[in-house]
Amino acid sequence: MKSDNSINSTNAVNATNTVNSDNTVNSTTPANADNLFDNEQTATEATTTTEATEPPKQQRIGRQQRKSDFAEFKATFLAPAKLVNRHALNIEGDLWVQLERVSRILGDRGTTVSSYANAILAEHLKQYAEDIEIWRKL
Repeated sequence: MKSDNSINSTNAVNATNTVNSDNTVNSTTPANADNLFDNEQTATEATTTTEATEPPKQQRIGRQQRKSDFAEFKATFLAPAKLVNRHALNIEGDLWVQLERVSRILGDRGTTVSSYANAILAEHLKQYAEDIEIWRKL
């Protein structure tokens, strides 16, 4: 019975540490942090990646690598495109606002939400083409 109590007290201590670590993450994140989507994605990612073992060593991403990644993203998704055979697509307002903000801030002149959404959908369909074909045959 004594070992059961020690396990329960250990679990209570671990639960307290988890709560404290969540509060620490939330308190260090500024309330008015300006990110592109105005969400708390970084805070939730930090709390979900905690492990009991030693966390893996994170590699530092250099400025040159970030510029290269951005250039690749911009060439893939934010290239201004003239849509010839257009169709209407209904999406939620908050999603439209996010797409508009990305295309306006990161895109060049002439980049529109429609061209950005078109590029996202084309990349998605290209990435999942084999899986979609397999699922179609099920």
